[in-house]
Amino acid sequence: MDAILNICLAQLQTLQAAIYVSPEVDSDFFELDPSYKGFDLSENEKSFRIKTNAALIQFLETRMKAMTINQIEENMGRAVNEVDFLRGIGADLIIPLNAKGKVNGLLVLGEKMTMNEVQEEDRDFLTTLSTLAGIAVENSRLYELATVDMMTGLKVHHYFQTKLKEEMDRCRKKKSYLTLLFTDVDNFKKFNDTHGHQAGDQVLIEVAKQLIRQAGKHDIPARYGGEEFCLVMPGADLERGYEMGEMIRKAVESSSVKNPNGGPDLKVTLSVGVSEFWPKDKNNRDLIERADKALYTAKNSGKNRTVCYKEN
Repeated sequence: MDAILNICLAQLQTLQAAIYVSPEVDSDFFELDPSYKGFDLSENEKSFRIKTNAALIQFLETRMKAMTINQIEENMGRAVNEVDFLRGIGADLIIPLNAKGKVNGLLVLGEKMTMNEVQEEDRDFLTTLSTLAGIAVENSRLYELATVDMMTGLKVHHYFQTKLKEEMDRCRKKKSYLTLLFTDVDNFKKFNDTHGHQAGDQVLIEVAKQLIRQAGKHDIPARYGGEEFCLVMPGADLERGYEMGEMIRKAVESSSVKNPNGGPDLKVTLSVGVSEFWPKDKNNRDLIERADKALYTAKNSGKNRTVCYKEN
């Protein structure tokens, strides 16, 4: 996104550029991408959302070209909340991002520094750029579909294995730290058996939220399988891994999961196993087996605890 905005700043001689895209694959709105340039926005303005079925989006799908705010207002013939908002933040030119004939985002530009009108060749350039940007957004969406578990928002198993191998290779070269956490929901079967699979799904969703919330910027939270989640922590030693395990465990323990069938909220606890990379590790399996053994120890020592694997 950053490269697209910088091209717009240079080509159109404007100081303001922004992109609105959907934050998730199944989102029904567009929001401001953090890469925006030049616009002076309040927190409320930063969080403004444009529904994917908004009148503005429906109108742009019939045009699929760069248009000024004035042109949009004239053609729509009525006041539209999204257009009023974009004018209010200083937008002058709106370009729909286009993929497969659908608007999948908006490119928003401020006035040209020269105050001149946008020329036809500039519009043609932006229309071409918006198509390329739309394809990039669509490719990003497809990549997310292929690498993210849609229910929990965690990375899928094959992505986890790929990234773990990459991080282990990096550790060997740089002689740095790497820690792996395995987590398992305690007594998960009882949630399914007692309250049904919808309740079990809600438990997994809540635990995944806490895992994602606690994970560091460079950590990789993933779903290993079933109710077993994991966290790859590049640069972290065993002590830091234990601290993270406790943070996640306590966050889950202190949270409540709404029972989809009504009745009292569901109380959930988590067991965590922690292992660190050893230079003699030959492959992913070596590190994973130690984390799994630590998790097994946690489960068999009373559950709801974090255990680190240590060599006998």
